[in-house]
Amino acid sequence: MIDGRSVSGFALRVVIAIALVALALLVWRLHDILLLVFAATLVAVILHAAADTLCGVVRLPRWLALALSGLIIVGIIATAATLFGHEVAAQLSGLGEALPGAWATFANWVGEDRLQSVISTVSPDGATVASIAQTTLGMITASITGLTLAVLGGVYLAADPGGYRGGALLLLPEAARTPVGGAMRDTGRALRNWLLAQLLSMLATFTVVFIGLSLIGVPSALALAIVAGLLEFIPLVGPFLGAVPALLIALTGGLELFLWTAGFFVVWQQIEGNALAPLVMRYAVRIPPAVTLFALFLFGGLFGIGGIILGGPLTVATWMMVRRLWIDEREKADV
Repeated sequence: MIDGRSVSGFALRVVIAIALVALALLVWRLHDILLLVFAATLVAVILHAAADTLCGVVRLPRWLALALSGLIIVGIIATAATLFGHEVAAQLSGLGEALPGAWATFANWVGEDRLQSVISTVSPDGATVASIAQTTLGMITASITGLTLAVLGGVYLAADPGGYRGGALLLLPEAARTPVGGAMRDTGRALRNWLLAQLLSMLATFTVVFIGLSLIGVPSALALAIVAGLLEFIPLVGPFLGAVPALLIALTGGLELFLWTAGFFVVWQQIEGNALAPLVMRYAVRIPPAVTLFALFLFGGLFGIGGIILGGPLTVATWMMVRRLWIDEREKADV
């Protein structure tokens, strides 16, 4: 005799499994939009962090603090562009002109046949320089468009975060609203702390790389420092990617300059990883390095370049939500 409760329980599990598969497919199809929403959320977190700092200095209404924070950030960017824009543009242009020659030098050093075989192995079938350039141009255009939309979306989210969070919670069952709401608040604080720590690391990397490459004598030191500082936003992988352009440019100046540059990056990455990172991450969320590394691979495989760039904050958000909604709840149940 078949128990009705077992049948209903099995049917419920089947429905849940189908719903999870449908949700995974929906995320896969809409991953560009979801990444854009997440980027807008990061912009809102940055604005609120700046507003909190401003309110800690001067007593202001919340809306005024948010508006002033946005104006201050825009003013800082505009001032930096005015003071250093011409020099940065010139060095970036020089860097773009020097990289092909640096790559040719690297190909001659390694062996052009060997390097060509490696490139043909990892590159898509039929890929040409023109197609790669066209793809790169399309990625740059899409990135600029996405960044603009993310900033605008972040401004709207920052203007009324409670309303958007409350609307999202209304989509959930009533029993789940309180724990999910708490998890969302904790995730927002974790993202704010992580972004602040990464900003400090990026500024430190930019400053040290600029000074170090200038002293060593590597051309376009300012542009290379900007590239290294921006790539520092990507955990674990970013510091190595940031060193590649500098090493290629240094190779055009001879083996001695290349070795000095390589030694400088090795020393700085050791200092940054063993001294600076633990210091700035003291107030941020602690995630095991292996989890971060595999999460970057996962988000990169799922979402492409956007998943790699936003892999750090995506890992923080996923880690905090899993901890608050699953691990902590299981620990409470066990107690």
